[in-house]
Amino acid sequence: MDFDGKKEGYDFILDKFGEEKVASRCEFLYDMLAAYLKRKQLSNRVCIVPEILKHIVVDYFVDIYRLKDFQGIDLVNDTKIMAYTAFWILRHKPLQILDVGKACDLVYVNEDAVGEMLRAYLFNNPSDVVIVSEKSQRIDDFVNTMKYFFQYRLFTAQNIEFMIMAFEAGRDYQYCADRQK
Repeated sequence: MDFDGKKEGYDFILDKFGEEKVASRCEFLYDMLAAYLKRKQLSNRVCIVPEILKHIVVDYFVDIYRLKDFQGIDLVNDTKIMAYTAFWILRHKPLQILDVGKACDLVYVNEDAVGEMLRAYLFNNPSDVVIVSEKSQRIDDFVNTMKYFFQYRLFTAQNIEFMIMAFEAGRDYQYCADRQK
């Protein structure tokens, strides 16, 4: 997917981050959402709206630009990247239902996609950890509660970031506990 459009007044984003990086982010998100639709077998029922995706990318980079400037940082950590990406996907909803007559199960498709994106991020570091069966329900509960939160609660990029950080802190705490045995 090409990033050929410019959101009025935001040319500085292309100047600051480069057109290639912005276009690459667009392609990455498009491919990620397309893979989600394919995995869930929804490609014939839900589409990705490229124009909405472009707005997500611009808004994401505007936030990152402001964060970098305000906090005086050069590189943004993965947690912030995931949180702000999740926030703007949830806010703009690039996944749109094609057949609204049969859509009850798709009302929260964007929230489900973000939940799956965050699940993949959280459970891929380290990637060699096997989830034991007696703990899988608790993990599923966490992911389902996260999706519920995105559907029915007020959320910001900052509280999504905090959610990710809390999960990672719990994982690190468990690592420390395991090493003391």
